[in-house]
Formats: sequence, structure tokens, C-alpha cells
Amino acid sequence: MAGVVAATERSIEAASHLTKLDEGAVAALRTAARKVDEMDSSAKFDNVSLPTYLKFCAELGLTPAGRKLLEKGAPGVSGKPVSGVSARRAARLSAA
Repeated sequence: MAGVVAATERSIEAASHLTKLDEGAVAALRTAARKVDEMDSSAKFDNVSLPTYLKFCAELGLTPAGRKLLEKGAPGVSGKPVSGVSARRAARLSAA
């Protein structure tokens, strides 16, 4: 297992807040981790894979900033799913 993939697996294992609802995002994170490791070994830098990987980490609460958002209970990372439809509905209702 390469460096980023191994570190990602350790982070996922340590993240007790992740649930079955997060499985899709965790799978996407694993894919992004593999891409970053491939990028590292091929010596070709790609300006999309690493930012994408870091975004997935933050959304899953696997970065310092992501953990702060979890602690604050920010929408979308509080453990309560917020869909695009729900967000638009809430915005529409609050504007009325």
C-alpha cells in the first residue's frame, strides 16, 4: 500500500464519526488517494487530484478544519445529511 493510501486507511479507521451513510464519500476518498499515490510515483503533477483528495478529507472530517466544522455542527458535516433539495427548500422558506 502506498503512502497516501495507507495514511487514508488509518484515518478512516480512526474516524469514529463515519457511518454507513458516508460509504460513498469514503469510497471516493479512497479513489482519490490512489490517484494521488499514482501521481506521486509517476512524477507527473496533476493540479486536480490533490485538491480533490483534500476536499474529500475535509468533508469527511479528516482534516483539522473538517474536525472543527464537525465540532461546531456545521450543515453538511454535522452527521445530519443535507441534500441540495433540502438546502434550496430551507433557503426558499427563509426568504418567504
